[in-house]
Amino acid sequence: MILKSFVAAALALLLAGTASAQTGSLEDRVKALEIKTEDKKTPAAGGTGTGVQAYFDDGLQFRTDDKSFMGHIGAFGIFHYTSNATFNDSDNRFDGFTIKMVAIDVEGRLWQSFSGFVRAIFNSGGSTLFLGWAEFNKWDAFKIRVGLMKVPYSQEFLEDPRWTDMPENSLLGMTVPGRDLGAMVFGSPIEGGIFQYWLGLFNGTGPSAGTENNSDKELSIRLAIRPGAKAESDAIKNLTLAVSYTRGVAGRDSGAPTVFQAPASGTIFHFGPNTFKSDYERTRFGVDLVWIWGPFSVKGEWSYFKSKHQFIDGSHDPMRMVAYMGEVGFWLLGGTRLNNKRPQIKKALFQDGGFGDVQIVGRYSAINLEDALENEAGWGGSRNAQEVAIGLNYYPNSFVRVSAMYVYYRYDHKDTRRFFTPDGQVIDNESVFVFRAQIDF
Repeated sequence: MILKSFVAAALALLLAGTASAQTGSLEDRVKALEIKTEDKKTPAAGGTGTGVQAYFDDGLQFRTDDKSFMGHIGAFGIFHYTSNATFNDSDNRFDGFTIKMVAIDVEGRLWQSFSGFVRAIFNSGGSTLFLGWAEFNKWDAFKIRVGLMKVPYSQEFLEDPRWTDMPENSLLGMTVPGRDLGAMVFGSPIEGGIFQYWLGLFNGTGPSAGTENNSDKELSIRLAIRPGAKAESDAIKNLTLAVSYTRGVAGRDSGAPTVFQAPASGTIFHFGPNTFKSDYERTRFGVDLVWIWGPFSVKGEWSYFKSKHQFIDGSHDPMRMVAYMGEVGFWLLGGTRLNNKRPQIKKALFQDGGFGDVQIVGRYSAINLEDALENEAGWGGSRNAQEVAIGLNYYPNSFVRVSAMYVYYRYDHKDTRRFFTPDGQVIDNESVFVFRAQIDF
């Protein structure tokens, strides 16, 4: 009802303005428009009005002349096609197109001190708030953020989905906390960005509001150092080392700590009944490294996860996971991309007489389970998984991306843990092809 009233009012104003503009000669209408424009540029006597600039740079940017207000509106679409080289229709695996993410970003900043950010994602079922927060950020050394955000853990996870080097994340993602509601202080207290910190307190139950069922919270700490941030040599300028830690309480009666699912294929490789509940203790510890030197990049991570559970016989035992990944990338035509930043393409297609650029990426990742779920709850399937992936990214410019990725997953090869597919196959590995088309502005 409110939307209909707003549309009706807008149409009435539009019709009234059109009728007014059509009276008088063409010269009179032009003069009237010039006067109105000048009135907008010149503030009233004693007022504090200011002009507004709008320009395109990493999205639509706009700001007042005195920078008391700055804003940004952007949007992007990521679309995938997945082809299963191992499974087929008889296994209930179907090749096809999917919407990875379609989103609109809106950001505003007041008096260079306060800001708000919203990312809404859209799908066939409607829209959902993916990220959204209010922030105090007057000083680089100390900032405060409250809302729905990514928990500061893992460089791979903290990257925007537009910029990840591979269309799908590695196996390490199963140890990562994800998005959550909470509050965080963060900043860079040393000039030049040599040292950064993040300290947050979160619900610990994920992004959905109203799902909290205990008063304990999850603490998250991340520390990062860039020893060569102020160096003149590019060889060490973009070297980053970071450690992350979380400790807190899982949702009461939450069952399994994660879904043991291969990211590219969707295969659930470790499974069983949820005949147990959380014992409220959950700990993560991770180390990651990023080194970018011109067109060359190296990334690595190691992550440890432990959660305690109460089983049906009354015992309390921990489940532990260790995951790691390593990745190497190279841009063929001299481009580069700093961590969580838009790629820098030297000669864009149709703009600079160039071709764009191509990035080649290779990755290895693995996850291993010390499994109380198998011993105490009768879970089956593989207790480890390995991934080998090769990717090719073509950027005709910094805003358009086309990617192809081949992934090979290898699971526990012991006979007792091999997969039985619906059509009777017994396997311990699979191959998947993933293709991406993406645009953002």
